[in-house]
Amino acid sequence: MCMRRWPENPAPACGGTEVHGRRLLVADTSLTLELARVVAYDAGLAVHLTLTVAAGSAHRAQYQTRPLTDPRDTSARWSYLDIWLGTTGHLIVADPYCARPDIQASAAGMCTYRTEPQYWIGTDTDDSPVRSLTLTAEWRQIGLNPTIATLALDHVADRRTRRAHR
Repeated sequence: MCMRRWPENPAPACGGTEVHGRRLLVADTSLTLELARVVAYDAGLAVHLTLTVAAGSAHRAQYQTRPLTDPRDTSARWSYLDIWLGTTGHLIVADPYCARPDIQASAAGMCTYRTEPQYWIGTDTDDSPVRSLTLTAEWRQIGLNPTIATLALDHVADRRTRRAHR
């Protein structure tokens, strides 16, 4: 049985209307997860997140996302921020687009890990307007326990009305 996923597709190169702005989803001493924005297009929604991790969690994140150059290395593990997104009653796993991490080390030996993944959710334009988005995030390997947020989206209905009146 194949599990449905939101694929790692980019949003359209132009157009779109921001329907939700920045929102802090998780804040801990060494970890923050923010919703940067949600942009609505005729064919779907683009969800932009920012994850910043410091200290020991950053070292674990760096290890977890390192390139796996030796397939025989049994110590090699891979994990990343797990995201489930849904515009209806159920959530679907979302694969990130443009999830390149930025890893910085200071002179004092502190490490910071930052990634800005983007997610694409295709929507059917014949359906009723999308008014909310549910997002669940988790990355237990670095200390991010499951968190859930329901986001009310602005101006999505207005977008269709404006298009119909053109």
